[in-house]
Amino acid sequence: MQKTVLFIFIFQSFIYSQSSNKKAQKLYDDAIIKLQTRQFDLAKNLFEDALKKDECFVDAHYQLGILYKQYERNTDKIKFHFENILRCNPNYQNPFVFRILGETYLHEGNYKESKKNLSTYITFEKEPIQYLTKSKNLLRHCDFALQNISNKIEINVRKLPDIVNNHKSQYFPVATADQQNLVFTIRDYIGFQEYEDIYVSKKINGVWGQAQSISDNINSAKYNEGTCSISADGKTLAFAICGGPNRTDKDCDLYISYKNGDIWSVPANMGENVNSPAWDSQPSLSGDGKTIYFSSKRKGGFGEEDIWMTQCDLNGRWSTPVNMGDLINSKGREVAPFIHPSLTTLYFSSDYHPGFGSFDLFVSFRDSVNWSEPRNLGFPINSHLDESAIFITSDCKKAYFSAEEQSIKKSDRYLLYEFDMPKSVSCQNTSTYIQGKTYDSYSKNYIAASVEVINLKTNKTESFLTSDRIDGTYLAILNENTDYGLYATKPGYLYKSHTFSFKNLQTFDPINLDIYLDPIKKGSSITLKNIFFNTGKFELENGSQTELDKLITFLNQNLELKVEISGHTDNVGLKTNNMILSTKRAQSVVNYLVDKGIEETRIIAKGYGDTQPKIENSTEDNKQLNRRIECKIL
Repeated sequence: MQKTVLFIFIFQSFIYSQSSNKKAQKLYDDAIIKLQTRQFDLAKNLFEDALKKDECFVDAHYQLGILYKQYERNTDKIKFHFENILRCNPNYQNPFVFRILGETYLHEGNYKESKKNLSTYITFEKEPIQYLTKSKNLLRHCDFALQNISNKIEINVRKLPDIVNNHKSQYFPVATADQQNLVFTIRDYIGFQEYEDIYVSKKINGVWGQAQSISDNINSAKYNEGTCSISADGKTLAFAICGGPNRTDKDCDLYISYKNGDIWSVPANMGENVNSPAWDSQPSLSGDGKTIYFSSKRKGGFGEEDIWMTQCDLNGRWSTPVNMGDLINSKGREVAPFIHPSLTTLYFSSDYHPGFGSFDLFVSFRDSVNWSEPRNLGFPINSHLDESAIFITSDCKKAYFSAEEQSIKKSDRYLLYEFDMPKSVSCQNTSTYIQGKTYDSYSKNYIAASVEVINLKTNKTESFLTSDRIDGTYLAILNENTDYGLYATKPGYLYKSHTFSFKNLQTFDPINLDIYLDPIKKGSSITLKNIFFNTGKFELENGSQTELDKLITFLNQNLELKVEISGHTDNVGLKTNNMILSTKRAQSVVNYLVDKGIEETRIIAKGYGDTQPKIENSTEDNKQLNRRIECKIL
């Protein structure tokens, strides 16, 4: 289609002058005949011969400029011929030349020459509105670049080892939260047939290993699999297949696969509720794998490609995607979103928001409600080249990206690189993770349990996942400056809770925590770790609601149970006072449960004071463990 359009345009081009050199004119006329029969190489040679006879043969320069743009994309040749037109004929009035020169100089980073030519082009007010609109936006890029290119950010770009970059091209890198698995798309050839697959490199003793196919269940010989995203725990993979099953066109759909043990499930199309008849691709999974941001050409957006978002409910159903709005999305193209595990920072690529070239990388931050106006990541993270995607590690310290091979000009080979993330454009909140395995406390066998991480201030779930049914592994994201309750549950077992506070910490390291769940039986008990009282008080404090609501859910799921809510203290103070305080605290919990609908006959309150310590009261940490509320099965 492109060649046909170009062919028509060539013969509708303006003829401003004929050559005074008859031999040059004859060569030119012969070249036009070759164009009519689509013999482009012969035509090019004849135009070049005509210029040897008349170096200012404007129309020959014009036709060559178009041919070099369309068939070789040779920017040096385009500039040579179009600039010679303006040199030979300063009053030249074909707007196409100024538009192409403006775009060509911009894509080389020559912003002054680009601005000069684009400024001339937009004076041709009868030009098609789509070209005028695009050129005016490119002028915004020129102005932005000229104003900001001197504000250089220092970054130390490093190419990943050849053992990773071992294919024709590799791009769209993503990593698990522990940074031990790097997943990306590769492009290569079998004979003359090009294909895309998803590959993974595993870090062994701090060194990236040989990149290998992620799974035979995911990569196929029939389709191209690419542009993937992996959840923080490495157990959920979202990716795109273009022209896949049940599609009569070559547009893309989103697919999803889940990992149990070492086995990836056969990918499933995400269905009509998520995918559209248009192009849907470039997914980015949230840390828990329950939210996907992606780019789509579907109807209802603000430009060509827009960024959309869909969420998975507790029943595994994905919601109808919603558009990210006109602050993020524009009249142009927004692609390659990356949502940081903290869920407060979104990176994406756009050709419309003011930048240094065609596609630049931008960042937007979210408060409790809204996303901020996108901010350009600056030079040289962005440049006159296309910057199409970026991945930031959960600790916000490192960025992975792909770019053309830097040692070879116009190599058409993309490699993977990394750099240390500058603080000026880093994520709003850093994240770490908690990982471990879930067990049956008696048999010590692995079990699949639900693991939920709740923000104790907002009482909102920030992660909800199920540990691996084969090896019991789980991994959940934790964000800085937040107090969390972690709850592990499984039918037939007592739930278990843990609490974590990450306010004003100097270090924010990953946590390893194996969880042992007790089968429900008489005498077993739950320590309610997220029940809070002020010193010497029995009134429930803020933050206790999350734990109490979990206890209510547990009791409502096990209606046959009767329980004792027991209060315990440390050994500070008089024993009689400790007994009274522990009893009142237990009664406060019972009162809450009864107010929320739990039958009073099912629960009793009892205080034990300091008579049943869990550990010797020898340190402040030990005393804190002894100050507790428990729920015992009667």
